[in-house]
Amino acid sequence: MAKKVVLLLVLAAVAAGGVFAQEKTANVKRNWVSGEVSLIGAGLRYEFMINEKLSVGVNAYWSSLFFIFNELGANAVARFYPWGKKFHAGLGLGYDIHTGVTARAGLGIVPEVGWKIDVGNPGGFFINPLVQLPITLGKDDYWGAGFGIGIGFRAAIGLGWAF
Repeated sequence: MAKKVVLLLVLAAVAAGGVFAQEKTANVKRNWVSGEVSLIGAGLRYEFMINEKLSVGVNAYWSSLFFIFNELGANAVARFYPWGKKFHAGLGLGYDIHTGVTARAGLGIVPEVGWKIDVGNPGGFFINPLVQLPITLGKDDYWGAGFGIGIGFRAAIGLGWAF
C-alpha cells in the first residue's frame, strides 16, 4: 500500500512539473497573431507580450448579429493576465461603428474577457475564445440627434500562432 502511495505522489509531482514547465515555456513566446471568427463576422489580432501578465496589441473586426446589429472596429488593446497566460481581461481603444436601432461612429471603448488555449506545443498553435462589449461614443448617423452611446456584443474565437 505504501508503495502505491509513493508511486502516486511521484506521478503527481511529475505531472505538476510538466504543467508548470508548459506554462513557463509558453511565456517565452512574445508575438501572438490570430484570425477571429464570430457568428457572422471576422477579425484579425496581433498581440505582443510585454511580460507574462501584460500585453499590448491591435485588432480589427467586423461582427454582425443577423445583419441587424453590426460592429466594425479597429483599436489598440491592452490585456492583463492575472494568473499567467490563460485567462485575460482587456481594454481596447480606437474607432468603432455601431449600427442597429441607431448608428454611432466614433470613439470605441471595448472591454473584453477571454482565454488562450495552447494546442500541441506550448506557444505554437492556439485557440482564443473571447467576449467583447464594444461601446461607441459618437454622432447618431440615422436620426441626426447628436452625440450618443451605442453598445454592442461580440463573441468570437481566434485561431492563431505564437512565435
